[in-house]
Amino acid sequence: MTYFLFQIALISTVAIVTGSLIGWWLHHFYGQNRQQESDKDLTLVKDYLGESIKENARLKLQLKQMEEKLEKLSYEEVPKISGVDFEAYKAFENTVKEANLQKYLN
Repeated sequence: MTYFLFQIALISTVAIVTGSLIGWWLHHFYGQNRQQESDKDLTLVKDYLGESIKENARLKLQLKQMEEKLEKLSYEEVPKISGVDFEAYKAFENTVKEANLQKYLN
């Protein structure tokens, strides 16, 4: 009976060691491939980050320039139009709307 127990213990030990070695080898093999893939992905992410930072800086500069232009335009003196009859302008606007409506209806 002890011979049978030793035999089971030996077979179990060999199976456990063999399974562990195969598992370690598979993990090592596939782990390197995944590490290489993640390194490539990390490089892409770093490139995208660099491009985004440059684009952000360019857009901030463009925004600042546009704000300066808007500020210049808002401080410039706008020529005042005097003598425009508001009611006449509204009547003209309504006539144009009616003409456009008639054009689309016909």
